[in-house]
Amino acid sequence: MNDRFRENPDGILTDNENQIEWLPKDSYLDLGSWRNWQAANAYKMLMNSVYAGGHSNWRLPTEAEALGLYDPEMKLMDHKGKDVHIHPSFAPGCGYKIWTSEVNEADEVLTVNLRNGKTEYVSKDKEEFQSARLVRSISS
Repeated sequence: MNDRFRENPDGILTDNENQIEWLPKDSYLDLGSWRNWQAANAYKMLMNSVYAGGHSNWRLPTEAEALGLYDPEMKLMDHKGKDVHIHPSFAPGCGYKIWTSEVNEADEVLTVNLRNGKTEYVSKDKEEFQSARLVRSISS
């Protein structure tokens, strides 16, 4: 098995390849509902206020970070029992579309589909099947 991700005692996952850390659950698993972009940012603020994993600098991923999760060789079951292609160290039962921090000129936000690796800009108000998966940079 690919050793790119390391599970830490504090419950977070270290991406050894990119020197970033991820929360193992997305907002859908944590809260049981989909998030529009504003609610995804509120989730980020909540996780920072409770020092999830002992840290308060969680954020939405960049396009590159979100796409970097997608690996066609990996399989994890999402909320519908279908395969998302992310490392099995992440918690199963997650959503399959994740918000990024990337906003275009039309004020739409880039999402990444973890079932097929495709990206799409959508309205900030879109909620169905959207979740937040939080990341943080590792301080040196």
